[in-house]
Amino acid sequence: MTVLALGGASWSRLGSDGAWTNILADHSVVVTPFKPANMGLSVEWSSHMEPHFGTPVKSVAFVAGEERIVGECVVSKHGLEGSGIYAVSRAVRDGAPLHLDLLPATKHEQAALRLSKARGGNSMANHLRKALKLGPVKRALLMEFGRPLPNDPDELARLIKRLPIVHQGPRPLDEAISVAGGVAWDAVDEGLMLRNQPGVFCAGEMLDWEAPTGGYLITGCLATGKWAGEHALKRLSLATEHSR
Repeated sequence: MTVLALGGASWSRLGSDGAWTNILADHSVVVTPFKPANMGLSVEWSSHMEPHFGTPVKSVAFVAGEERIVGECVVSKHGLEGSGIYAVSRAVRDGAPLHLDLLPATKHEQAALRLSKARGGNSMANHLRKALKLGPVKRALLMEFGRPLPNDPDELARLIKRLPIVHQGPRPLDEAISVAGGVAWDAVDEGLMLRNQPGVFCAGEMLDWEAPTGGYLITGCLATGKWAGEHALKRLSLATEHSR
């Protein structure tokens, strides 16, 4: 009996390069192509964003498809990273547009009312800071993705509450925290044994599944490893009994 737990295809410098897929494919095992999961997004920033590289963006809501997650991210040289981005990365990877609510605790009507107050001699940046307490990195993101900003307070509030994020897709597979894809579920039986390779079991991230970060990944790997190991032992025990 053999239990394989060969990992996915991210972080190849640590040995997880997915090279085993070619070996299983040569034995007619169906393997779903790997895709990045729990990954950052590539953004081609303008030069105006350079001072904010490495800055956390806190207390925002990430909206993609039916997902809405309040959390945070970091503006990096290459794009957007962090737990909030990871939480909606699957929906974004699969085609859902990404929006940021820069003021998730403030209703649209409240924001519009505060913005409607006379600016006086204040610049737009100062007006946003004073009226909404919008910090530097949030103002920078608003200018990066929302220019030209509307003058109408209602439209501006709507933009702040649903800022469209223009990105160039997921960061490379090798940078992803985890991966989707791997040995197809149809290729294994209920004990995680390869249907066309009796006695060979698969476990962990080499199987076609993905989970959010926060302990779920290691839990899933340990659970499938335990399940595969128990079924391998059961099969070995039956084989031993039959040989007597």
